Amino acid sequence: MNDNKIKQLYTSNIQNFIASGEQNADNLALSAALIAQTLLSGNKVLCCADSMAKMMSEHFAGILVNFYEIERPCLPAIALTDSVQHCSPDNIDSNSFHDRFARQIRAIGNEQDILVVFSLNNREPSIKAAVEAALTRDIKVVAFTSDDGGEIAGLLGDNDIEIRLPTNKPSRTLEIQLFTTHVLSELIDEVIFSM
Repeated sequence: MNDNKIKQLYTSNIQNFIASGEQNADNLALSAALIAQTLLSGNKVLCCADSMAKMMSEHFAGILVNFYEIERPCLPAIALTDSVQHCSPDNIDSNSFHDRFARQIRAIGNEQDILVVFSLNNREPSIKAAVEAALTRDIKVVAFTSDDGGEIAGLLGDNDIEIRLPTNKPSRTLEIQLFTTHVLSELIDEVIFSM
């Protein structure tokens, strides 16, 4: 691999970060305000993701429960598990696997909670099922999507927020999701703890 290819990769990614900030500034501010209000009202944040983005779900929930950059009280957040251990090997099918987040949302989600989903390709069946379950319980959704938003964006209602990242490669989407999650975390702390 030559120097030009390496520089091109860095330049392309920097441009994606800049474009993401420009197109998502308003929705990030709205998301921070919505999540902060949810938490201040005594409700919780539910997070889920599939595949490589699973770490984003766990990371964001961990930031809320622990802290981002400043010591502060714990905030109620749960990263939904992708385990299907409750099923016997004979009854694990694709529907059980795809419904694993949706079932948890139906079990523990309340109307005033919020669901944050991280999607890498905009069509993961488990993420679509989670969004659908949230919407049937009147739980607002903040969805991290990419490219054109795809099927996930098509499910969102007027009260939901999409943070669409201008990438079409899962690895690049994940990189920008991490930074964007940190931006969102900082904004949430500012909203809650500067009041």
